[in-house]
Amino acid sequence: MKPSLLFKSLLLASLITACGESNIQDPSTFYNTGSVLFEHQVSNISADEIKADMELYVTAGALRVRSTPSIENDLNILGELKRNDVVKIIGEPGDLFVEIQIIDSDSEINRSEKYFTAYKYLSKKSQAPVAQELSEYFMIQNMATEKLRVYKKGCDSGDCPHQMLFEADIAVGEDKSGTRSVLGHFKITSWHKFYQDGAGNYPSWYDPNYPRIPGPGSSAMDWTSSRVLPYSSASVRGAFGWYTAKVGPDSSYQWTHGTIGWGSDKKEFIEATRGFWANLFADPRSHGCTRTDNESIAYIRHLLPVGSTLIKVYAREAIADTNFTRYNENERKKWDYILTKNGVRVDGQKADREEVLNSSTPASRYLEEGTLSVDSFPTPEVFLAGSSGATKGTNGNYYALNHNDLTGVFLIDEGRLVNYKHPKTKLRVGGFKHVLFPEGIFADSNYDYQLPECGRRYSPVSKRQYRRLNSSQRRTSGRCAPVLDQFGKVIVNDNYYYPSKYL
Repeated sequence: MKPSLLFKSLLLASLITACGESNIQDPSTFYNTGSVLFEHQVSNISADEIKADMELYVTAGALRVRSTPSIENDLNILGELKRNDVVKIIGEPGDLFVEIQIIDSDSEINRSEKYFTAYKYLSKKSQAPVAQELSEYFMIQNMATEKLRVYKKGCDSGDCPHQMLFEADIAVGEDKSGTRSVLGHFKITSWHKFYQDGAGNYPSWYDPNYPRIPGPGSSAMDWTSSRVLPYSSASVRGAFGWYTAKVGPDSSYQWTHGTIGWGSDKKEFIEATRGFWANLFADPRSHGCTRTDNESIAYIRHLLPVGSTLIKVYAREAIADTNFTRYNENERKKWDYILTKNGVRVDGQKADREEVLNSSTPASRYLEEGTLSVDSFPTPEVFLAGSSGATKGTNGNYYALNHNDLTGVFLIDEGRLVNYKHPKTKLRVGGFKHVLFPEGIFADSNYDYQLPECGRRYSPVSKRQYRRLNSSQRRTSGRCAPVLDQFGKVIVNDNYYYPSKYL
């Protein structure tokens, strides 16, 4: 690795917390929810309406659970419930708190003899938003391979394949509890150009009132220099890149956005995320946000309006049509763009060159002109079980899941799933809780498909063959699954032997 790239990789570690309003300070006055964003999300229920044995829904985006009905400098906080979690009332409410039993929640709540929460954030009715139908254009992000793909819906009935329009590399959140990327079915709730976090740690990529940004080809060190930061509390300039898509519901403030650098820097700062040296010294990832390069996020902004479906999975990839009859491998579309200064921290002007020219925006408002080579040919990635892949740039399984953690496949040429279930290991599922996926995402359970070919060193072997391998060969053998059974699970029998650490 070149020294300059090493510096870029190491300094990308400062992007770790660059994710949405999770950076907003947590004043002690927000004692019910822990956030100014949620403190006002009360229901209209009164203490007189609350009776023992009632089952109620949480109305706030987050609601603290306590071991005692009092505020003790946050020492009695057991965890946080999420919107639409269900609780059962145990006793009569007090001035502020009521004792509860947690009935339905995916949140991690510490054990306690009793549980209390603020009753004004409980409601008789679910606050669950109605899940949209699959939008005309939608995006699927596969956390297992660190790839995003944009599709055009094939038909309204859901009985036909969808067309992949674009695929690009992404970097998922760091591998720590609470910061791993959340799975689920979401929608894009808003777009923001030159976004910055609520605390202002990561100032906008461009702002006319901020210092001039580093030029194309600059190192990550240049984006952290005091010369480009508008105030002393800031740490990295432009960590959210050109465009940011906020998503909901229940997304844990994990947005999809660009990164530092210019369009002409292409994927350099995303590739550095998976560099060996970067991961040896630091984890250059976010608190769950999905990052891609700035050209790609600008193109996605061009394709996907507010309200578009966004799905996050952790899946093996496969191909339904091995002849790729609906695709041309030799055809590569070019998308011309002009990034303008118009719109800062709002849903500003998009970057499509033709649209910018038709808007008569003067050239003095241009920031960068360029061309994105659109990758519209579906290329499946092999899933390699276990750790050490993504940190060496060879495998996107950054969360080190094993074969038995995964069920089913993601047909990347059709934008559909077969026998898929979200893994239960490590990862949280958010989004629309009562509708796992919109109609049209699942293909029939007996649908034919083919997994990508395993590399020889990663293929499983028989038990007899395994005994003949040296220690180096044993460390990789069995990381890949060439065949799945009818339920989408890895086949383990006398013909296929996998070391126990991969199962």
